[in-house]
Amino acid sequence: MIALLVQAIVYACVALLISWQATLLALSVGLFLVLILSRLVKKARRAGLRQTELIKSLLTHLTDTLLSIKPLKAMARESRADALLEKKTNRLNKALQKQVLTNETLKASQEPLLIVFAAIGLYAALIYWHITLAKVMVLTFLLVRVVKQLNKVQEQYQQMVIFESAYWSLKDTIHKAEMARESALGTQVPSLKEAIRFDQVSFNYGEDWVLRNASLVFPAGLFTAIVGPSGVGKTTIVDLVIALLRPQQGELFIDNLPLAEIDLRSWRKMIGYVPQETLLLHDTVLINVTLGAPDLTESDAEQALRAAGAWEFVGAMSQGMHSTVGERGSMLSGGQRQRIAIARALVHKPKLLILDEPTSALDPENEAAICETLGQLRGTITILAISHQPTIMKEADRAYQLQDGKALLLEDHQMKSVSGGSLGRI
Repeated sequence: MIALLVQAIVYACVALLISWQATLLALSVGLFLVLILSRLVKKARRAGLRQTELIKSLLTHLTDTLLSIKPLKAMARESRADALLEKKTNRLNKALQKQVLTNETLKASQEPLLIVFAAIGLYAALIYWHITLAKVMVLTFLLVRVVKQLNKVQEQYQQMVIFESAYWSLKDTIHKAEMARESALGTQVPSLKEAIRFDQVSFNYGEDWVLRNASLVFPAGLFTAIVGPSGVGKTTIVDLVIALLRPQQGELFIDNLPLAEIDLRSWRKMIGYVPQETLLLHDTVLINVTLGAPDLTESDAEQALRAAGAWEFVGAMSQGMHSTVGERGSMLSGGQRQRIAIARALVHKPKLLILDEPTSALDPENEAAICETLGQLRGTITILAISHQPTIMKEADRAYQLQDGKALLLEDHQMKSVSGGSLGRI
């Protein structure tokens, strides 16, 4: 646009030296053309904004559909997903059609209007202003170039406004990502020889307080369980320990070192984490355990698999730890996938093992086996498990019950009561 404007200004300056009256008239005509065609530019802007909204919505819906394709096919309802995608795609097509229509209408309208006004100007110059034919020819050339350049500027501006919404949407996404970027806390390296301690910690999501002045202690080397129904803040506690979240009030301590003074990379290297949803790579058991880390050997993987109680079934596989587990671990049972996930968390010899609902998707037999495995790790590693399953309580050294933003330390008889089946009353 700037380059085209510079060219138009140069042509206009030369034309002014020949006839300033004709030049001003031509510039007025050019600006008038830009003005009457500006409605098409506004329509193009609206079409571009609509496209951005629809593309974002379509991509989100498409991603969700692909992630849900198995249950949809299981219920023979994938056609409904197709219909929704088709509906959104048709809306996007209509927005694209409007954009193309405004583009082509603008281009098609400029040329005839330019010819009409050029003819009127030529007639006025020869008949009323009595300008010589030579000057008229030069002026015609210059002024037509000026008006054409102004029209091209408008075309470029139209293209810009079409993509403007996508640009600002991208800028907004980048800004949000930068605002959410994790900031470094401190430089101290923790050791975890005594305990992880929550001191009057409060945390909220917007106006909903999940924790209110909660104080908890997770002794080093012991197995601590956090129990309670869904939505009371169990996962929030784990995210605070990992420092993915920071409390609005209070502080966490690793031994006697505030988490705000700790180097996060050093702290997280000391953590083994087993999420609720076990995600395995379509690769070998070895790769799934070590994630291809060059500093981890097959011996390290074997030790981790033995500690996780997985070596027996891994050794029975056709190629041992070099056997492929299938897409998302489809060749393994739920309990076997969970043990591979535990081995992955243990392979780098962490000091803290965190388990987020480790047995929620398992049958009672596998649940008991996993809990027994965790119990065998007691004393060699600090274990923090969150669950709403009572079986975890049987192996835990201590347990906290979350209720109304508070953390209540359960006594032995309370733990037995919970493991005996009264968790639903908590």
